[in-house]
Amino acid sequence: MVLELIALAVIFGLWFLSGVDLDSAKTVPPDSLWNYLAAVGGVGLLAIAAAAAAAAAAWAGAVVTVVTQAVMAALTCLIVFGGVELQSYQDQRCRDVPTAVGCKDDG
Repeated sequence: MVLELIALAVIFGLWFLSGVDLDSAKTVPPDSLWNYLAAVGGVGLLAIAAAAAAAAAAWAGAVVTVVTQAVMAALTCLIVFGGVELQSYQDQRCRDVPTAVGCKDDG
């Protein structure tokens, strides 16, 4: 679970840093979340697989392992679905008003 949390922190840390620029005169919107959400989905698949493997450990009485992996899988699903909603909203806003704050200029 700790490694999965570290992976999520690294993924979203990279997304956050994509919007950071050391030039204080420029504002740089962060990258689109789509690629980062795919990486989070990969972590989620690992969490689901670990939860399924931990279910076998439940027979041996390792209930804590099962619960923590299930919580991790649920957290990852929540992050992915929330991120999809956020990025869909941002994409729609940029289609409606291309000059809105946070919309990148392709030109």
